Amino acid sequence: MLLQGPSSAGKSTLASALQRTLDDYWLQLGADDISAMQPGCQPPGWWDPSPEERPHASWDKDVRLTRWLARYWGCLATIARTGDNVIAAGGWLKTEWMVQAAYAFDGIDAICVGVYCSLEECERRELVRGDRGVGYAKSMYDAVFEHAPFDIDVDTFSMSIAEAAAYIKASLSNLESPLFFERVRRAHKPGNCVSEENT
Repeated sequence: MLLQGPSSAGKSTLASALQRTLDDYWLQLGADDISAMQPGCQPPGWWDPSPEERPHASWDKDVRLTRWLARYWGCLATIARTGDNVIAAGGWLKTEWMVQAAYAFDGIDAICVGVYCSLEECERRELVRGDRGVGYAKSMYDAVFEHAPFDIDVDTFSMSIAEAAAYIKASLSNLESPLFFERVRRAHKPGNCVSEENT
């Protein structure tokens, strides 16, 4: 289950609530968990080299980003293929990233949940939490929803986190096919180039 939404929309809090609410056992693997594997990484520098890193090919930002994404999607897919349920929270901005995820999840029962929240509330939460740069939520707010429609949508401004988790649980038995990642795979067949206009 991938939770897709802007920064400070409540994705990580919702993921924890889902672990308490859903009937089955669910693991949670966040984007920050993958970033924390990098030497000396300090958020939010997901793929920026830290000052103490020795020179390496992954200092190239494009190389590092490509590896980072492959690492994250691959970890999620591996966990799912062992038979465990896993929840991932992120704000994925580019179509090519979603395509990469969709193919990593091919053959897996994977769903995408759109986590909505008003921009004003995201900005308020951003200030309160203090671990994101001011304006981070606004910078991604529109882009993360360009991939809609998702399999399930929740609004963490109009709903409490507990209500959102309960709604997702109830919706799991009534999903419409094809699911989000299957739609992405159908729209982006292997060999097709994802242009910048589509990102």
